Amino acid sequence: MEISYDLERFLNLALSLIHPSLYDLGLSMLRKIRQEEDTKEISQQWQSVYTGIAVISNRRSPSHRDTKGRPEWFDTLISYSDSRSRPRLLIEDLGMDLDYSSGTVVSFCGSVLKHEVRSWGVGDRVCYAHFMRDSVRSRLKMPPAGWVNRSMYQGGFPMDLC
Repeated sequence: MEISYDLERFLNLALSLIHPSLYDLGLSMLRKIRQEEDTKEISQQWQSVYTGIAVISNRRSPSHRDTKGRPEWFDTLISYSDSRSRPRLLIEDLGMDLDYSSGTVVSFCGSVLKHEVRSWGVGDRVCYAHFMRDSVRSRLKMPPAGWVNRSMYQGGFPMDLC
């Protein structure tokens, strides 16, 4: 499965709505990377404001917290599976057991909330995990995005989605 340009634009838009300052940080980092000589050419192909995407295929994800982001940042998970698969996303710290069937998109603070996918039954499944790495932000010498708060929504929404 290929992550498409349209899907990345959709996820960028979703992040701009649910965590505007994280979206702004991601877009600023992407623009900065696109100006650096050693990353200019290859970075033109990267359409996501997230600094990383992990592909998890046909394997369980043990209970964990992600350690390389920041507590106030959201990760976004996208699940794809065939019709025989019945994955469940467990967010232990909230006592949530969610249907994680194909097409599900979930954003949450992965470094704060312990989460896992124990099994998915039969068939194939893929998860695309989008995340921000604090080490990238630090290398680019940019201030971190803070927590989501109500005041972020008072000025409207961005339309520049890279």
